[in-house]
Amino acid sequence: MINILGVVLLTTSLLLSSGCKKFDEPTPMNPAVMNPTMTLAQFKAMYKGTPVAITDENIVLEGKVISTDRTGNVYRSLYIEDQTAGLEVKIGKTGLYNDYKLGQTIYIKPKYLWLGAYGESVQLGAASVEEKYETSYIDAQELINRTILKGVYGDPLPPYEITSGSMINETMVCRYVKLINAVYQGGADGLRTWAVKQDASLGVEAAYGQQTFKVENKEVVVRTSGYAAFADVEVGMETGDVCDITGILTKFYDTYQLVLLQVEDVEKK
Repeated sequence: MINILGVVLLTTSLLLSSGCKKFDEPTPMNPAVMNPTMTLAQFKAMYKGTPVAITDENIVLEGKVISTDRTGNVYRSLYIEDQTAGLEVKIGKTGLYNDYKLGQTIYIKPKYLWLGAYGESVQLGAASVEEKYETSYIDAQELINRTILKGVYGDPLPPYEITSGSMINETMVCRYVKLINAVYQGGADGLRTWAVKQDASLGVEAAYGQQTFKVENKEVVVRTSGYAAFADVEVGMETGDVCDITGILTKFYDTYQLVLLQVEDVEKK
């Protein structure tokens, strides 16, 4: 009886001493550990204006997750970043935040995938199934599992602080940035909320919203989905107001855009 009680007490003690670490510091099962063979900047440079089929099985990319679709403003895309560049990976799934955590290391073995561009912004995806798009979404789970490998969790990357208009350039596209002292210019068509949220009772369809800011002389459009959790939140600024605003910098042809991950990343001054 004493021995049984001792075993129970010892087991309970071990569970208590290790349980907090297990639940507070989760680790992905069998996290991948690989050596990257090129940087994201080098990989993106392979795109020369036409879609590129990746056939080299030795290419390994490494980056940290900088996006989350938890609030609904990122749709079927995963953004990763290394020290040289950011990259959008088109994954045909929603709820990606359940699989890829902010700050988690991701390895990509892109054989069987394609490099293409949309609005002159380079993306990684599957072979295109529509002539007007250079890539399509990576839909097949087998292909996702083969090409996108999950590494260890880590702290989210801090944003690059953009303090001048000249810092908003091609090298910063698909990177996590913070616009410092951005000056509010107003919303497209006088829109006062971040986007137009669907309201079936009023016959209102969800629509993207565009709010323009300037850092010095460089304009950045904050483009927000009508399905974002904060779509109907008031911008709460007047023309000329100043704020710091954090998100993922993207580009559509000549227009620089910013994707908010949460409305709390707009810090009014």
